[in-house]
Amino acid sequence: MRNNRSSRNQGRWNASGIDEMFCNVCGRRRLIHTALTDTNPGRRFLSCPNSGCNHFTWIDPLMCDQVVQIIPGLLKNLNKMEAQLKRKTGRERKLWICLVLSWLVVGIWFEL
Repeated sequence: MRNNRSSRNQGRWNASGIDEMFCNVCGRRRLIHTALTDTNPGRRFLSCPNSGCNHFTWIDPLMCDQVVQIIPGLLKNLNKMEAQLKRKTGRERKLWICLVLSWLVVGIWFEL
């Protein structure tokens, strides 16, 4: 039986795109994904959409150890900052609503 993971280095990224966009095992068109693991953060790879095939090929080369250590921390900081921005945007919306309501109350009070 052939080991599907033995041909990981097939399919190379070049100026015209991916040489081998189709799976060598089942022939289906492969999809480009980005790894989100701590060992390969942000590394792109081709994978077969056929769940039984399990064939994939790395597009990007291995990263140095320092980059592998830095990227997860940067991603965590990015996620934290996005959450803070979302909270602040919610607060800003509430403040605008309070401002508009206060002007309405002041306007109605002067009408009476």
